[in-house]
Amino acid sequence: MTKDNFCAVVGLPTMVADFKEVYGRTEATLYYDTTFCMGDFYVSSLLYRSSIFVGAPVMPLMMMVHERRTTDSHELMFRWLSKLTGISKAVLVVDREQAITKAIGNVLPDSTVVYCWNHILGDIRVCIIKTI
Repeated sequence: MTKDNFCAVVGLPTMVADFKEVYGRTEATLYYDTTFCMGDFYVSSLLYRSSIFVGAPVMPLMMMVHERRTTDSHELMFRWLSKLTGISKAVLVVDREQAITKAIGNVLPDSTVVYCWNHILGDIRVCIIKTI
């Protein structure tokens, strides 16, 4: 719970163990996005590529259900990430949601934030349509 905001962070211990095995000695690349709005709640997913499997599929590391898309919600997710995996920095691919970027800077300040090209292309598309 953060400032009047219900948050539940979930993840399977086996996925955390797999993540630690894959990224135990290298900097992790993670993908984070608030993907779903489910009525009164949002679901944010934290994903990684698992090189243990053929083709290095994208795997879910952790999910968070939360009421609001606020910086403190996302900070909770990144604090749990650090606590469970021991990482203090990573490359994080995110959309351009300001609350997410700020939370990363507050909790994992040595991390590199990269904006998702798919979201950027979508923003360009919307901008072009507005000007036509």
